[in-house]
Amino acid sequence: MSSVASPGREVILYTRNNCGLCDEAAAELHALRTELRFTLTEIDIDADVDLRAQYDEIVPVVAIGGNVIAHAPIAAGELRAALSAALT
Repeated sequence: MSSVASPGREVILYTRNNCGLCDEAAAELHALRTELRFTLTEIDIDADVDLRAQYDEIVPVVAIGGNVIAHAPIAAGELRAALSAALT
């Protein structure tokens, strides 16, 4: 779990272990968090039965304020655009 500035600008990454797409999304989010000024929280869906049922087939999932803004497959440019729009 990592954080950078700006209260109320929390981005949640729903992920799981041994997920290459999840690792790519996490790396992209870590690269963007200083520039776009958000806090990043990573949550393993396999640790919660409800989250696993909800997101099992579409991880990684990126959410802000309870709203999903991106899910697999996630292109870097699309993720940046979705984050910029959601955080402004």
